[in-house]
Amino acid sequence: MQYRAGLKTVEFLIRKVQGRFFSKLGRRKKFSKILSLKRKYFWSGQLHSLARPKVLALRTTGTTFHLNKMEVFMLIAIYAVLPMCVSSTIYYVDAGSKGSDSNTGQTTDKPFKTIRTCIDALSSAGDECHIRAGRYHEPQFPIANKKGSLSQPIIIRGYGNENPVIDGTIPLKPRGSSSWVRGSDGIYSAQINQEIWQLFVGEEMMTNARWPNALWSDKTVFKNSHWAKSASSSTRGTMVDNGVKDLAGSRLNVTGAMAVLNIGSFNTFTAKVESHVPGRSSFTYKDTFGSIKFKPASNQYFLEDKLEFLDNDGEWFFNQSTKTVYVKTPDGATPAGRIRGKVQTYAFTISNCEYLQFKQLTFFGTTFKTLPTSRRRVIGNLTFDSINFNFPSYSKRMLGVTDPPLWTFIRASRRRSFELINSTFYGTDGLALEYYGDGVLLKNNLFEYNDWSVTLKQTQNGGFGTVISLGPNDNFTRNTLRYNGAAHGYRPNGPNPLVELNHIHHQCWGNLQHDGAGIQFQIPSQTNATCQKNWVHTSPKPGLRFDAAKPPRVGTNGTMKENVIWKCGGIIVKGNYHHVLNNLLFHKGTGASPAPGCTLCVRKYFPSRPLVEMNQKTVIRQNAADVANGGRSSWPLPGIVTKNVIGPVRPEVMDADNLDFRPRVTSKYNADSVGPYRYDPRNRFYWIPGRQLYKADTPVPPNGSTTVKFDRDAVMWLNAYKASIHHVYFGTDRANVASATPASDEHKERIIDNGNVHYLTESLLKGSTYYWRVDAVITAATTHKGDVWTFQTE
Repeated sequence: MQYRAGLKTVEFLIRKVQGRFFSKLGRRKKFSKILSLKRKYFWSGQLHSLARPKVLALRTTGTTFHLNKMEVFMLIAIYAVLPMCVSSTIYYVDAGSKGSDSNTGQTTDKPFKTIRTCIDALSSAGDECHIRAGRYHEPQFPIANKKGSLSQPIIIRGYGNENPVIDGTIPLKPRGSSSWVRGSDGIYSAQINQEIWQLFVGEEMMTNARWPNALWSDKTVFKNSHWAKSASSSTRGTMVDNGVKDLAGSRLNVTGAMAVLNIGSFNTFTAKVESHVPGRSSFTYKDTFGSIKFKPASNQYFLEDKLEFLDNDGEWFFNQSTKTVYVKTPDGATPAGRIRGKVQTYAFTISNCEYLQFKQLTFFGTTFKTLPTSRRRVIGNLTFDSINFNFPSYSKRMLGVTDPPLWTFIRASRRRSFELINSTFYGTDGLALEYYGDGVLLKNNLFEYNDWSVTLKQTQNGGFGTVISLGPNDNFTRNTLRYNGAAHGYRPNGPNPLVELNHIHHQCWGNLQHDGAGIQFQIPSQTNATCQKNWVHTSPKPGLRFDAAKPPRVGTNGTMKENVIWKCGGIIVKGNYHHVLNNLLFHKGTGASPAPGCTLCVRKYFPSRPLVEMNQKTVIRQNAADVANGGRSSWPLPGIVTKNVIGPVRPEVMDADNLDFRPRVTSKYNADSVGPYRYDPRNRFYWIPGRQLYKADTPVPPNGSTTVKFDRDAVMWLNAYKASIHHVYFGTDRANVASATPASDEHKERIIDNGNVHYLTESLLKGSTYYWRVDAVITAATTHKGDVWTFQTE
């Protein structure tokens, strides 16, 4: 520990203010009191002028201490540098042979063994715990009472550039001297000592034995074509199979299986099969789900967690009574030495912590949650930066538990916030993230392949999604959501959200639930909402939606502007007093040809009897859409409608199918600035939403495209994270482009100031193939070489 300022001067002045009180305190307590004094008196402005102009006083409870002017100036200077006066320590932890919890932990040669010991040692603002690479499996523990400051946060992070793994799984070894036994059916089995509810071979998750078959490895678990369908004769508590997957013909006895039941539109539940007779097409279950939208002919289900279902490579089963694991490995080889089981839900809980930062960590098969307990024991000003969540949550259906999975839940205290930056969520069963805070920032995150069972509640609810916010004043910026299973992508629930520059595609791509939207605004979250500059596409759901109940229960005063929505259900606007401005909307549905219906759908009526009017005061201006109406072809757009261009979109923009939405020079959009982009051949910036990577990404035209128009004048890309300078290479020879340097002919331009548009110096030829590359300069010493991209002109 180091003190970075002279203590004697500080102590002299404080003693003059506080008298003999400090004489009984040690140095460390003295500084704690100084900080307390700083907060209580100086920050609250309780330095008062007295009658004598050169004497000031500090007023405390019942006492006024007099200081001369020089002493006051010195005290103010001390307050300015107080953060540097406080001691701070860096501790280290290493799961390797050097680590021991009896070490001091203050050098890399004498590190702690466990993360808990390292975190428990963090006692002062500015303290840090640096974790060496390796896998750390520890019993769940609390992180509590860690209080950093704005200038000196407490930090828990990976050491250097290392990325340690906080692991909720353990290696599985057969009991005693036994080994894995391979049966004639290719199933390996062994008794173990632990109770597990998720299985991995290597880093690949195995799929719970299920019927009808589907696998995580090929992502068929996300497709409803691998679910069985309900017959119209199904009733509450009895599922009748419609015969497409042929439950009766399977001859399976599914009694005792876990049934995942999408029987409530956007609500899916888990129940145990109570009774079934092999050869019959129906089974019973306990229906405790409340009032739901039960439409038998639209319902679907799958069954899992019986040994009889284990017939596919990549499936597994656990017999809870005998603690026997059964698995068909993907490659047919023994699982010995490479099999792991989940035994933990949360690695740790967080309570009563402020200005605490987590950086550069990976959670595998586990996660964390926060626990605000009272007004005085608060959680706020937390930062999660560059955190990878791999398979963080999973249900316990394998153990016969019908409860939803316990997922990552970050809850700040009232009027407190946190930041989640540059992180990834991959492979969750259940929500990727649920959170609460006031002014939470989620920026530059990736949510990918999450939630294939979509069993999120035990009773009827308004529908969840991949990411759910419960608080006001959200800032959800530059995130990418792709290939997630839930009906909704991002769903804010509090007022005043800013939803900007997000890229959302293939949300609920396998139609696992009904209803939904890429970005779904509930009624409270529409108040002063700003949803702008997002791309949402390639989903069976609407791209954006302001939802409503029956009037007068509607949302108001939300804004959707400058969004690009295509190959999905367009935008749906319910409510009143909204603003729908400068959006580009085309190609209804995900098929090769557009489906019938509107892409700009501003509801004129709530479809009740009698009809109730909506959106009378909503402003609809400068939008470009191929089809627009009030929700039905016979209903015109309601509200204040001006300067919209309705008709085919593709002819008006440069190359919509290759992500170039700039209007052409002859476009109808130019006269009234319709749509989200402008025609300007000198503009060096083209906004592209979504998460920024460490290198340039999202090329326009897309890599591998064979449909690029030969009259293209420029190429664009999404700049690398934290890079403002990029080098562009372009040519017709892949090898030359791949090896080019700034001195090569293929080097075309150095672009600064966050520019991301390179104008081609030569016209493209029809039917030709081109290669290009963009390198990102992070610092003078760090340049990230880009991938070689290619496209072919028509």
